[in-house]
Amino acid sequence: MDFTKRQIEIMQAATKLIGDKGIQNLTTKNLAAEMNFTEPALYRHFKSKTEILASVLFFYKDQLQKGIKQIIEDDTSGIKKLELIMKFQFNHFYHNPEIVMVIFAETSFQYDKSLSEVVKSIMTQKKEMVEKMISLGHKDGTIRKDIDSTYLSSFFMGAMRFTILRWRLNNYDFDIIKEGNSLWDATNKLMT
Repeated sequence: MDFTKRQIEIMQAATKLIGDKGIQNLTTKNLAAEMNFTEPALYRHFKSKTEILASVLFFYKDQLQKGIKQIIEDDTSGIKKLELIMKFQFNHFYHNPEIVMVIFAETSFQYDKSLSEVVKSIMTQKKEMVEKMISLGHKDGTIRKDIDSTYLSSFFMGAMRFTILRWRLNNYDFDIIKEGNSLWDATNKLMT
């Protein structure tokens, strides 16, 4: 999806507002005030708050896809690709902690079909990429074959999600990069 420079600025301000004050405080009035806009000025770039949220999710999905695509195309083993994916994710969240609040707000999206479909597509995309890397690891012998890639991908994604959520709930008070490296060490032992 292509966004204008101004739309990206609005999405970044919305993400920051959610990160600082929670999703319940994302209103067009608060967002306009954050940007020193009028509310009608926001509507020149987005039709609704829902469209802003969907765009934030699509923007994140696109960033994730670009970063992981480079890893997938790298000429390394399946297990190394998983390590790079995990480290990429933790590094991304370290540099963009406010996005965690958007991603973990999916329960707030459950009553809006369009937003829950976007969240579902992000999760499906990531799960498919991880399963692909695990299948590659099965083929190249770097990942154990006695556990199906579906279950290993659930373990992999769940461990990352739990660590990121714990970081957020603890007000980002520990080094997520260091914690991610430790999680990778444990994951590597369990998968090989």
